[in-house]
Amino acid sequence: MKTDYSCGVVPFRRVGGRVEFLLVQHKAGHWSFPKGHPEAEESPLDAARRELAEETGLRPLRVLPSPPFNESYTFTKRSGKQVLKRVTYFLGEIPADAAVRVQEKEIGDYQWADAAKTRARITFIESRALFDQVFAYFDKHLLHAA
Repeated sequence: MKTDYSCGVVPFRRVGGRVEFLLVQHKAGHWSFPKGHPEAEESPLDAARRELAEETGLRPLRVLPSPPFNESYTFTKRSGKQVLKRVTYFLGEIPADAAVRVQEKEIGDYQWADAAKTRARITFIESRALFDQVFAYFDKHLLHAA
């Protein structure tokens, strides 16, 4: 089985006392967080920041010192070959007034939403499980911090 590795950011912002998370709709139709493949010699964090900027035009105010969050799943390509996909995500705070500019070649749409709406919009069960881990960390360590 072929393996594939990507890095991404779970973007969040604080707006008027609320916390919102950003999802993107990939051209394949599914909703998840911005991610992509690292380039040669690029660290996972550097790849995640670059992919966030390329896909959404956003740059985090800060990437939180939380542990990275990992997602694994298998999928079948159109060719019939199975792929084991691994993704490492970092939690990144985005300025509240930052404008999203999607990379139209890869991203069809985007949505900022609270945790419940974010979780409901995520397409795949593995990504929802990842978000549950992210939100549990966020709720315990950051939700009420200014």
